[in-house]
Amino acid sequence: MNKPETTTDAAIKVDLRRLGAWKREKLPDTPSSRSLARHLHVSPTTVSEWLRGKRVPQNPDVLLALISFIRVEAQRRSLLDTAVRDGDGQTVAQLLDQQRWHDLYEKDSLRRRRLGSAAAEGWRARAFLEGQTRATPRSVERDPAHPVRSWTARQLGVHAAISGGPALTPDEDFVLPTFVPRPHDAALRELLSAAAEHGESKLVLVRGDSCTGKTRSAFEAVREVVPEWDLVRFGKAESLQSALQLDEIRPRTVLWLDTGHHYLYGAIGESIAAALRNRLDQGDGPVLALLTLWREDDHVLTSAPLPGQEDTHLQARSLLAQANRIVVPPDFGDEMNAVREFSTGDTSLAQALAAGTSAITQTLAAGPALLDHYNNPAGEQGVHGRALITAAIDARRLGVNGPLPLEFLRAAAPGYLTDSQRAEADPESWFTAALAYAELRIKRVVSALHPVPSAAGMGPAPGVVGLADYLEQHERSVRRLVCPPATFWTAALDHLAAPNVRRLARAAAARGRFRHAASLYHCVADHGDTTVLGLVGQIREAVGETADAERLYERAADDGYVVAMIRLALLREKTGDGGSAELLYARAAEAGNTGAIMRLAQLREKQGDLADAERLYTRAAAAENARAMIRLARIREKQEDVNGADEWYRKAIVAGGDGVLLRMAQKWERGGDWTNAERLYSLAAECGAAYASVLWARLRRRRGDAVGAERLYRQAADAGDTGAMVHLAQMREKAEDWITAEQLYRQAADGGNVGALLHLARLKSRNGDRSGAEALCRKAADAGEPQGLILLARACDKRGDRAGAESLYKEAAERGGATALFRMARLRNRDGDDASAALLYQQAADTGNTAALVRLGRLTEGTGDQTRAEHMFRQACDGGDSNAVAELMRVRMSSDQPLTYGLEPDGTPSAPW
Repeated sequence: MNKPETTTDAAIKVDLRRLGAWKREKLPDTPSSRSLARHLHVSPTTVSEWLRGKRVPQNPDVLLALISFIRVEAQRRSLLDTAVRDGDGQTVAQLLDQQRWHDLYEKDSLRRRRLGSAAAEGWRARAFLEGQTRATPRSVERDPAHPVRSWTARQLGVHAAISGGPALTPDEDFVLPTFVPRPHDAALRELLSAAAEHGESKLVLVRGDSCTGKTRSAFEAVREVVPEWDLVRFGKAESLQSALQLDEIRPRTVLWLDTGHHYLYGAIGESIAAALRNRLDQGDGPVLALLTLWREDDHVLTSAPLPGQEDTHLQARSLLAQANRIVVPPDFGDEMNAVREFSTGDTSLAQALAAGTSAITQTLAAGPALLDHYNNPAGEQGVHGRALITAAIDARRLGVNGPLPLEFLRAAAPGYLTDSQRAEADPESWFTAALAYAELRIKRVVSALHPVPSAAGMGPAPGVVGLADYLEQHERSVRRLVCPPATFWTAALDHLAAPNVRRLARAAAARGRFRHAASLYHCVADHGDTTVLGLVGQIREAVGETADAERLYERAADDGYVVAMIRLALLREKTGDGGSAELLYARAAEAGNTGAIMRLAQLREKQGDLADAERLYTRAAAAENARAMIRLARIREKQEDVNGADEWYRKAIVAGGDGVLLRMAQKWERGGDWTNAERLYSLAAECGAAYASVLWARLRRRRGDAVGAERLYRQAADAGDTGAMVHLAQMREKAEDWITAEQLYRQAADGGNVGALLHLARLKSRNGDRSGAEALCRKAADAGEPQGLILLARACDKRGDRAGAESLYKEAAERGGATALFRMARLRNRDGDDASAALLYQQAADTGNTAALVRLGRLTEGTGDQTRAEHMFRQACDGGDSNAVAELMRVRMSSDQPLTYGLEPDGTPSAPW
C-alpha cells in the first residue's frame, strides 16, 4: 500500500513529477536513470521514483545534485530558454533553478515534520489491518517490532555485569549496574533527539572496541529519547535483507543492528548496505538505524581498496559515509570520579574499581578475566577446551556465520594440540571435559562458548554454540597471520553448511591452500551449486593443470556460469582455437555479460570488421558500459567525425566513465597531444566530471598559460571544489601572495579538505612556527587524515630524532593509518629511500596490513636476504593475501621444493592432487 499525503501532494512532489515528465519527453536517454543512480549512489528505481514524484530525496544535497546533472544536459542542448510546457510561462531554466529547489525542500521538510507523527500512526493502523489478512512467512526469522520501552537490556544484547550490583531486570542471573554517562552519551542523545524532532531518517554508528559500552549507551539513549517508537532486531543478515527488500520497515522504527559486522560483510552485506541506504533516503517516514561496530571493522568497511585489490565493500563504504558516528572511548578516563560517586551504591561498580583500571566496562563484562581463562588454561581439560575455543575463533575470523556446530569444533580441535596432548587424551571423555571448560561462566557473567537461542520456540538450539565477542575481536587480531590446521578444513567439509563452506573455500584459496580449497568447492558443488566448479577450474589453471581446468570450466559453463564461459574462451584463445572462443563469448554475451560483448567487439575490431565491432560496442553501450562508449568515440575519431566522437564521450562521462576518460586525456597529455587532451578535459568539465577542471587547469599551467590556469581553478573553486582551492592557493603561494594563499587553504579546510590543513602546517613550519604546524598536523589526524602524523614523523627524521619518528608512525597506524603508511612507503620507495620505505612498510605490517608485508618482502629480497623475504611472503600468505601466494610460488620456483600445487596448512609444499 502506498503512503498517501494527508492533505494535498507536497509542492516538491508536484514539481518532481513535472520535471520527470519534461525529462522523459526532452531528455529520455541522457542522463539515464542508471547513470544518475551511479553518480548519486542510489538505485535506478529510486531515481525513477523521484522523477515520478513518488518520493523525495532525504538529503537536500542529493536533490540538488540530481537537478544539476539534468541542467548540464539541458544547457548543452540549448533547452534552458525553452518553455517547459506550452502556455504555462515557465522556462526550463526556471524549473531547474537550484535555489528554487532548495526552498521547496525546506518547505517540504517543515511540512513533513508537522505531519510525521500522525502519518506514522496511520501507517501503524494500516499495518495492523493488513496483518490480520495476510500471512507472515518470515515471522520466525526475526523478533517482531515492539515499543522501545518494552525491550530489556538483556534482550538487546547488553553484557551482563559481574555479580554484586543491584539486579535491575527480572532476570536474577543478569546484573545490570548503574549507568554512568560519559560525554559521548550526551552527544548520542542529542543526535537521536534532533532526528526524532525533525522527522529525519538517520544512520547512527556507535563505534568502539568490544565490551566498551557501545550497546549499553545505545540502549539507554533510545529508551530515553524514543521510548514509544517501535524497535525491531534481526537474528541474521538474511532477515534484515528480506525486510529491507520487501519495504517492511515502517516509520518511527528503530532498526537495532548491534554487532554490525554480522550484517555488512560479503555479498549479502553489500545488498543490505545498498537497501538500507535506499530506505534511509526514501523520506516517507523517519527511521533510526542504530549500528554498533568495532573500530577495525569500521576501518575495513570504509577504506578504499589498495591498487590491484578487489573493491568488496563499495556499498558498505557508501552507506557508512553518511553515518553519524559516536565514538565510545576504551575507558572512563576523566569520568572516573563519576564512577566512584555511583559506586557507593552499586557493588558491581565498586568491584570494577577495585581492579585498579579505568577500563570499567571491560572489567564489568569480565572481558580480561575471560581472556586470561583462554590464554592460561589449567590442566588437560583447559588445554583441550582452549583448542575448541581457538577453532571457533578461526571459524569466525575466516567468515563462518551463524551458530557453530559442536561436531565441527570437536573434529577441528585435534589440529590445535601437540602430538603428546592428543596421545594422552581419553578418547571417550576429552570432549565433554573440554566443552565444560569452554562453557564455564567466568565470574558468573560470560563464557567463551555459549548457548544460542532456538530459531523457533524457547530454550537453546541443540548441538550448536556461539563465541564471546570479546574473544572474537581480540583474537582475530592476534591470529590474523595464522593459517588453521588441516583438521579445521576437513571438519568444515563434514559439518558446515554450504554457504559457510564456500566462504572457507575462498579463504583457503587466498592462503595458497589450493588442495583444501578445491575439496571445499567440490563439497559445495555436491550440494547443488555446480557454478563453483569454475572456481576450482581457476585453481587448477593456477597450478598448471590446464586440461583439468578446461574440463571444469566446461561443466560450470554448461550449468550457466558466465565467468566459466569467459575463462574457457580465454583458454581457447591461448591455444589458437579462436572460433570456439568466439562462440563462448557469444554465449556469455547472450546471458547479458557486457564484458563478453566487449571482448567480442575487440576481436571484431582487431579483425578489421569495424561495422560488427561498432554494433557490439553499441549493444554494450546500451547497458551503460562507459568503456564501450569510449571505444565508439574512438571509432568516430578514426572516421574524422569529431562531433560524433564528442557525443559518445559525453555519454561515457554521464555513464560514470569520467575516470577512464580523464586517464586517457592524461595519457595524451604525457604523450604531447595537448590539443586532444584539452578537448577531453573541456568535455568532462562541461559535463560536471569531478576534477576535470583541475586537470585542465594544470595542463594550462604546464603550457605556460598561468592566467588561463588560474581562471579554471577559480571557476572550480567557486563551484565548491576544495581541491581547486588548494591548487589556487599553491599558485598564490608561488607568487608570494602569502595572505591569499593562507585564506584559500583555510577555505578549503573549512570545506572539508583535510589535506589543506597539511598545506597550512607546511606554511607554518616554513615560517618557523613549529608548534603551530604540529597543532595543524594533529588536527588533520583527528579529522581522519593520519598523513599529518607522518609529516611530523618526517620532520623528526630530518632532525635525527629516529625514536620520535617511529613513535609518530606507530600513532598514525593506531589511528587507522595503515593505508596512509603504505602509500607513503610506496612514495619513499619510488624516491629511492628504501630504508624509510622499509620502516613505513613494517609499521603498516604491524597493524596486519598484508599488502605492506608483501612490499617489505620484495624490498628484503632486493637486499639478497631470500630467507627473510620468503618468511614475510609466507606470513602474508597465511594472512590471506593472494598476491603473497603468487610471490611465494615465484621465489620457490627454482628451489628443490617448488610450490607448484600450493601449500599444506602447516606451510609445507602440497603434493600433486
